[in-house]
Amino acid sequence: MLKTKNIFLFTLLVSPSLPSLLTLILLLIIGGLLIPGFLLPDRVLALGQQIAPLFLVALGQTFVVLIGGLDISVGAVLTLSLVLASGFMQGREELAIPGILLCLVIGCFIGLINGLLIQLLKLPSLIITIGMMSILQGIAWVYTNGAPGGSVPHSIRYLANGRINIIPVADLIILFVFLIFLFLIKHTIFGRYLYATGANADAARLSGLSINKITVGAYVISSTLAALAGIMLAGYVGVGTLEAGGPYVLNSIAAVIIGGTKFSGGEGSIVGTAFGVFILAVLTALLIQLGIPVALRSVILSLIVVIAAIFQSKGIWR
Repeated sequence: MLKTKNIFLFTLLVSPSLPSLLTLILLLIIGGLLIPGFLLPDRVLALGQQIAPLFLVALGQTFVVLIGGLDISVGAVLTLSLVLASGFMQGREELAIPGILLCLVIGCFIGLINGLLIQLLKLPSLIITIGMMSILQGIAWVYTNGAPGGSVPHSIRYLANGRINIIPVADLIILFVFLIFLFLIKHTIFGRYLYATGANADAARLSGLSINKITVGAYVISSTLAALAGIMLAGYVGVGTLEAGGPYVLNSIAAVIIGGTKFSGGEGSIVGTAFGVFILAVLTALLIQLGIPVALRSVILSLIVVIAAIFQSKGIWR
């Protein structure tokens, strides 16, 4: 029993997500001291509800960063999913499930195209996904004529805003999705191959791994989760908007990097990303409490990403 505890402690100490966990604990303590009632259970659970869309986007972004890539199109995927959901459903309950499936299938298809183009054209993921972002933004504008309309039915709003006792339904959804992908990345061949590809793609290819399939799989996961985040966000706002997805690109990358996943790939975890998302949420609450304006908060967030990346490159943030 003692040996098992020692192994668990050792695993935690060498985990790349340990710095993010300690940072989160520190910020929670500061938040508890500065904001009355900040650490009450219902406030903490509500925090999880608020960050649900970002949690999903960052979770998908982790898979891409683990193979040494980057998905800049996630914000546009989220926006397209949001306007499609509200425009297609038009507040009708009978269209809720078909609308969800439509958005998820489109998200999956976008990820498939991203992955295939990256592998076939041998171009950096940054270029491909920026191009895809521009295309999707254009499609969203054409679909809405620049003026999004429609609405989502009550069932979708319940997924984003509803509660079971004091527990938000959104918290249960992101927990369920998190556990599925935690199992995928920790206990399947795909997860092991994902890390191997990120650590050394050439060696993985020489070992007989299908780099194409792994890359495509990572981008499919990223875009599909971004589409799901768009549905969740549609439940929050109730209607479509063309400006929703912009902040999620930088924020998702920030959460991944703060969570300890290396930009170069091959090292990191979605557990660390979860910590990273909550760090951003708590930090934002603290900055709001201090009266920091939105523009300055964006600057601070950008600096945090740069500092975390520098620490990673120097071996400090591990």
